[in-house]
Parts: sequence; C-alpha cells; structure tokens
Amino acid sequence: MKNNNTTITYNSIYIDSFGDFEVKLVETHREMMREEFKQELERRDQLLFDNVDRTCPHCQAKMHSHGKTGTNHFYAFSGYIEMRLLRMRCPVCGYIIVPGKNLIPETGTTAFLAECICDLASKMPYNKAADSLRIQHGIVFSNTKFWEHVQKEADQMEDIVEKQANSLYKTGEMPICVDLNNQKPLILGIDGGHVAGWKKHKSFEVKCATIATGTYVGNGKRRHLKDRVGYAANCSVDEFRKRVSLLALKSGYQSASMKIFVSDGAYWISKMIEDYFPDAIHVLDMYHLKNKVTTLFGVNAEGKDLQLREAAITACSNYSPRDLIRYISAYEPSDNRRLPIREDLITYVKNNAKAIDNHRYVHIHGSGWIEKGVDLMVSRRLKNRGMSWTKHGCSNMIPFTVLSYNNAWGEYWNMRKGFTSNFA
Repeated sequence: MKNNNTTITYNSIYIDSFGDFEVKLVETHREMMREEFKQELERRDQLLFDNVDRTCPHCQAKMHSHGKTGTNHFYAFSGYIEMRLLRMRCPVCGYIIVPGKNLIPETGTTAFLAECICDLASKMPYNKAADSLRIQHGIVFSNTKFWEHVQKEADQMEDIVEKQANSLYKTGEMPICVDLNNQKPLILGIDGGHVAGWKKHKSFEVKCATIATGTYVGNGKRRHLKDRVGYAANCSVDEFRKRVSLLALKSGYQSASMKIFVSDGAYWISKMIEDYFPDAIHVLDMYHLKNKVTTLFGVNAEGKDLQLREAAITACSNYSPRDLIRYISAYEPSDNRRLPIREDLITYVKNNAKAIDNHRYVHIHGSGWIEKGVDLMVSRRLKNRGMSWTKHGCSNMIPFTVLSYNNAWGEYWNMRKGFTSNFA
C-alpha cells in the first residue's frame, strides 16, 4: 500500500472513539493555562510597577509611566507566551526602568518546562528528546532549539564544588564539614571515562569521584554505599585534585576512623593521593590488576603460560606484589611484540606495590561501585554508540547526570522553581 510516496507497514485495528475529543480537550486546557499564566504575569508586573521607587537613580528626578516594552516571549509548560511589560521613563535624562523585567525567564523557558527538557536531555540524544517532548507534552522544538535551551539552563548552574575549592586554595576558607566522630570510615574512589570528540576534536577524559562513609547490606545481601556523593568534571588534573580534596573534607575526611582510597593505579591518581591524601590507605583495584595479567598471558594460554597466569592471579588474590612480579618476569612470550606489554605491567605493579599490599588492612577490594558511578555520571549519556561531543557540550551535560546520581534532582529543581533556598 502506498500513500503520498510513503510505504505503510502497519494499520490500526482499533480506532479510539474518544481520541479526537481528548486531543481537543487537552489543547483547550492548554489554552486556558496560557491565558491564566498571562493574567498572573500581568498582575505581578502591575504590582512591581506600582511599588517601585519612582526616583531616577541617575538624576534624582521623578519618573513617569512610559507605556510598555516591546514584545517579550518565552516558553512555559502550557506553550508559547508573549508579553509586554510596563515601564517608566525619566523626563529629564531619559533613563528607562522596567520593574518587571525579571519576570521574563533569562533562559527562554520557565523552570517547570526547563526541568522537563533537561530530564529528557540527560537520558537520551537531543533529537529523541525533542521528539519525546512533542509526543508527551505537545511542545515542538527543533533539535537545535532544544539543544540551545539545555545549554542556557546549564549556564545558569553554579558548580559549588569548583567555587568552594577555589576559595579553599586561594583564601583558606574551610567549608562546612560532616563530623564522623572517628566512628565511620571514608571511602574514596577515582576513575574516568573517555568521551569521543566531535568531528575533528580529540577524545577526552571526564574525571569522576565517588565518596562514601562505609557500606551496608541491602536487598539480596548486596552491599550499598552509605551517604554516597558523586562528582564528575571535564577539567585539568590539577583542578580535579583540588575539587576532590574539597569534597573529601566536606564528607568528613578529618574525622573519619579510616580513609580508604581505591584507584586503578593510573599515575595521576596515585600522585594525587600522595600529595593530597598522605594519611589515606591507597588500595589498587583488583579487577583492573587481574585484567591486565589476563591480557598479558592471554585468555587461551596453555602449558607453562597457563601455569604462570594462574600463579600470577593467585598472587593478586594473596596481595603479594613481589610474587606477582616474579611470575610476570618469568613469562617469555613467543611474540616479541608482547615484551613491551610485559615490561609495562612490571612497572605498573612496582609503582603500585604498596597499594596492592594494603589490601591486607582493609575490607574494600573491588571497584564495582566506582565503575557504576562512571557509568551513571558519564557513560550512559555520553558514550552511547555514535555519540561525540565538544568539551563545552559535555561540560554542560555533566551537571544534570551528577544531580541524578546524587539523588539531588528534586532538591535542585525545587529551588530553581522557588520552592526552597537551602540547596548548597
């Protein structure tokens, strides 16, 4: 069957007898909402106009009513809103004041609609998010317009961690810190996720931190993190170090019974722990270590290579870097191209020998919780098939995924909508 040069593959068997009525009802309701919104906007504009100081701030002359501004426009959940605001003018110097100018959203959307847009954008590509907005709420944005609204909303968000870290290292101003009374450990994990660069841009790494005060057993005897806090940023290593140290302090680092730092052994992370967390117990993630060992010897190793691989894995499980180096050094690959891999692994184990041995003193041996944080804050939104990003676009998306990870989405948007003012 052909219709307007389009091949139709499915036909509806059941036709909803109330479909047209429901669509018209919704649109009628949206028109009523838009009208009520405009009336409320006019009421607030008039109230501000009636109560503003009419003394000109420039020449102290008395200002007079001067009609209305040109048409201001923005989007609300009910649809497109157009509004002219009252203004006054100084007859002496010509200075003009628009008392109600802050009633018009700077981002072009109300907070209620902005939350919906950013929620969709943080879960799916922009084109799919724009389609979902149209289908679910009847608001039509082009992909570009949708993207612009997300970027504008992100520009209004203040990175509290960045701000407080700058204050800490510039002026020594300490943040308000949780007091753990030496009764809870503080567990810190650092990792990163590589994001593909858009067009000719190179790929880059988004750095992630997860901090918690111990674990507890949940449903199915699975362990969960207590008081979990996640943070991600696309910034330099030096900047990220400062922000992680700030987060650690706020989470109770100074009053924790034990400080445990889990990493994959990357040099910049080990150096950060050494410089910023000298009293922390650094442990190397066993999953990464065993994976490197398996990669060296091969999954299908046989004979002596298989024996060496199993012995090396056992040395990992026994937290014995000395034995591990001995077994790796005994490996003689048939392909000389694997020799650099062996030497790199030996160097890796030597550099992280203490972090391997430290497993004897702690109960945290895996990094699944860190990987999960990277997955939720970075990978699920930024690393799907075919996706690529500019650093700016990536940085504008991260705050929304971090809000969701920290279960702070509702708190932030309630503040954004004027329901609360204690988000910090």
